[in-house]
This record gives sequence, structure tokens and C-alpha cells, in this order.
Amino acid sequence: MDLNFLQNSLRESLTQFHLSPTIRYKNIAFSSKKLSDLDDVTQTLRSLLPGYSVWQNPGRQGAPKSISSRQTLLHCISDIQQEGVIIHQPEQWSSHWPLLEKQAFWSALGMWQSQINVVLVFAESDEFQQINNAYFKPKLIDGLTISVWCPMRAEQ
Repeated sequence: MDLNFLQNSLRESLTQFHLSPTIRYKNIAFSSKKLSDLDDVTQTLRSLLPGYSVWQNPGRQGAPKSISSRQTLLHCISDIQQEGVIIHQPEQWSSHWPLLEKQAFWSALGMWQSQINVVLVFAESDEFQQINNAYFKPKLIDGLTISVWCPMRAEQ
């Protein structure tokens, strides 16, 4: 993958869907079916959003432990002291939750306004389509195998 092209594409997506002060529903996600792309996306986001905390591994660098409830995880996100948080593979925290808890998590993130800025990076799968169902909508980024997901409410 051309990392310069990735950086420019992610910068455009962040500007359009996440960073503008006029955007009401700012929390977004990036996904790929290629697991190798996820690390590149997270590292690029880290450079584009230097004021954001990065949660790449449960229990490290301020990230909650992997055995966390939805409420605990949302509370930890809302307690972030930085400008925002980049969460790499949120399924590391949610894999043991029932389907309704996973749906409630994505719904809460899609509905948050003027709270902490959240950017998620996750592996796209059929399971995520079932979890997400009506909270975020994907848009394939031209020239990449990466999608940007924006809250459904952002289009209303």
C-alpha cells in the first residue's frame, strides 16, 4: 500500500467527516477486510491526530482491560483527557459481549454529540454488518480497500 496515498486519503476523510467544527456527529470508523491494512491505518491516524490517545492493546497506554463491560468502556472513552481517542480493533474489548451490548455500543458512539472524539479502526466482517445494522454507514475510500464509516444520524 502506498502510505503517502493512504495518508492523504485519511486526511481528506478526517477533514470531511470528523474534524470540522460544524459536524454534529463526529465519531467515525475505518475498516478493511485486509487485517494487514489495519496497522497502517492506525499508524497513519496516529500521525494525523497527534493529540489523540491510541488504544491498541487492552490494559496498555491508558486503555481499559479487555474484560470490560460496555458501560465501563464508554465511561473510559468519555474520561479521555486528550482531544480524542483512536481505538484499534474495538472487538478486543467487545468480543465477549452479547449482540445487543455490541449494538448498544455502536449506537451510543453514533449518537454522541460534542463529547470526546472517537475514531475506530476495525476488521470488516459479516458479523459487523449484523452488529452495526443501522448505526453507521460505510463509504469506500477511492483507490483503497478501506471504508470510512459515518454515523447514520450525520446524514439526517
